[in-house]
Amino acid sequence: MRILVTGGTGFIGSHAVTELAAAGHEPRLLVRSEEKMRRVFGQRGVATDDFVVGDVTDPGAVKAALEGCDAVVHAAATVSIEGRHAREVQGTNIRGTELVVGGAAEAGVGAIHYISSLTAILDPRAASIDADSPVVASKSAYGRSKADAETFVRSLRDRGAPISIFYPSAVLGPGDPGLAESMRGLVAVVKTCVFRTSGGWLAVDVRDVARSIRAVLDSEATGGFVTAGHFLGWDELADLIGELAGHPVRRLPVPPRLLRALGRGGDVVKRIFPFEYPITRESMEMVTLMPAVPNSPALEALGVRFRPPSETHRDALRELVEAGHVPAKRAPALARDDG
Repeated sequence: MRILVTGGTGFIGSHAVTELAAAGHEPRLLVRSEEKMRRVFGQRGVATDDFVVGDVTDPGAVKAALEGCDAVVHAAATVSIEGRHAREVQGTNIRGTELVVGGAAEAGVGAIHYISSLTAILDPRAASIDADSPVVASKSAYGRSKADAETFVRSLRDRGAPISIFYPSAVLGPGDPGLAESMRGLVAVVKTCVFRTSGGWLAVDVRDVARSIRAVLDSEATGGFVTAGHFLGWDELADLIGELAGHPVRRLPVPPRLLRALGRGGDVVKRIFPFEYPITRESMEMVTLMPAVPNSPALEALGVRFRPPSETHRDALRELVEAGHVPAKRAPALARDDG
């Protein structure tokens, strides 16, 4: 099956391409940089002879990439909670989705797989959260872009388009071609501290997201699929990272209300003095209110098993140490570990 993958040189997209190619499918990539594509997949031994150079916001490039494809995996997105990236986030996440998913539906592509985000449906105060949960209004540019794109995709599905929607939480693991926002969050935790507060850390292994995409595609299923991974309380996360890294993680007790106030202040300060730690109003609300969210039972029925948090965080941390994002002194066990 020839499958167009957008965002193929990104974190989820590159793993999806690798998974699909290993399953015997023929991925076609829509990429902005052929050089990056060659570098990413050359390291993985994946052939990438079928590609179109262009942007998901370019109608001509999208049309050319869709031609002759049996399925689409739309994983292209700009993920950033920083206000200075608002215009790029809105353009890629909304316009790109309109062109790729809308174009695929109009062209009659038989299977359309849209990589949304748990952010689009995550209401921490809801009694339960699943793939049928309503779209949630958001205060950040990223959250609004995912909500608007989600609304558009659901409208196409309601009109009969063969669309499957995936809702990953924070995505971690090895093989990150850049430094994904969720991996940045892990770096911040290791280098600074874990806030001991309410809520917790919800993360999924990127390899399990890719496997979920392949399993749904091969089964010809449609619908919504939550790939939330596993929930850890903040002390559980600190314990796990400390054990894996061989270095204790600092813990800072902070009342939830104070953290949310700091997030509001962080939004103001970042407009003048950008800094790396993800302190924003929305991120601190998620930090203090994050609930445990179950993975979709349909994925287990398709044979998808989610890795334990220890494996996901070990592999992610090892790569971060090797790339120099986490100092070896913060993870001596992983720095000494040859695998």
